[in-house]
Amino acid sequence: MSQTPPGAYRPPNDRWGPFPRLAKRLPEGSVAVVDRAVAKLHPGLIPALEARAPRAIVQLVGGESAKTFQALEKVLAAGLSLPRSGTLVAVGGGTVGDVSTVAAHLLKRGVRLVQVPTTLLAAVDSSLGGKGAVDLTVKGRVVKNPAGVFHYAEEGWICPELFGSLSPTQVREGSLEAWKMVVSLDARRFRAYVRKAPSLEKLVKDARAIKEGVCSQDPYEHTGLRRVLNFGHTFGHVLESVSRFKLSHGDGVGLGILLALDVGRALGVTPEPVAAAVESALLQGPGVLGRDRVASLLRKASLRDVAVLLDADKKAGARGELRMVLLTAIGATEVRDVEATTWRGLWPAWTKGVRP
Repeated sequence: MSQTPPGAYRPPNDRWGPFPRLAKRLPEGSVAVVDRAVAKLHPGLIPALEARAPRAIVQLVGGESAKTFQALEKVLAAGLSLPRSGTLVAVGGGTVGDVSTVAAHLLKRGVRLVQVPTTLLAAVDSSLGGKGAVDLTVKGRVVKNPAGVFHYAEEGWICPELFGSLSPTQVREGSLEAWKMVVSLDARRFRAYVRKAPSLEKLVKDARAIKEGVCSQDPYEHTGLRRVLNFGHTFGHVLESVSRFKLSHGDGVGLGILLALDVGRALGVTPEPVAAAVESALLQGPGVLGRDRVASLLRKASLRDVAVLLDADKKAGARGELRMVLLTAIGATEVRDVEATTWRGLWPAWTKGVRP
């Protein structure tokens, strides 16, 4: 058992291998939170956990419904008997990992957490970096992640066999999140990816290494360095919300990158050749959804709806400007406060599905 306080920053302790073998590492009497769909797709998963005599196995339906206070209460109730030195293991995608992270932070003022991402998106992003959050409903709209914690996992288990049941859509959204990190933080890897698409294992290892390089310098978002990881998230979260979460997070980030490129071009921050190269790479590589999808979503929303979501999600400046991560070159970003008049001026083109 580590002497580091529960949930405090620690570098990744990744272990690769089949889940049944890694599950033998769990202390007896742990609590497991498992995505119900994953358990059905991988029949050996629950027996592997049961072999460790768990105190409880909580099965949740993945998706945004897993990030509610009702789901959090269910996990907390199952973990009431855990000792302070107990372990909570999260087996699922990003939403199951999020609610488990919050629960691990709150139970006994912090218990040991093991993250087992079962989606590519969770493997490349959300299972690393210590952040967990739940959603709130504000004025009839779901706002993503306003209530959250930092609670770093003691171990991360990467079990490639769990990715075998992913749909092409799930592979695409995880790939988009990984490409986001390469686009904004690693020009050398971007050029390599454009020349030859990486294998899934390389994609995961590269993305986790890039993200850890940022988190190690700013583990609790005190210095602002971690803001770069929000590239594409500002309008990505808006698109997710207006779709009522029929649009996945990874696809939302991919489309949010396109809109961030537009904002950067409008402000003279993102050079036109850079924006064009990134958009082309995302279309040819991971396969970002087209701008027609942006248009179909934004036409269902009003400017007022979008303004409310932006205000709740990412407001920053003294006058309510957006604080956005914008691309200045491949692998380089700048944080800018963006006046509402800027994104409102792009609205007509966005709702027509064309580049401004």
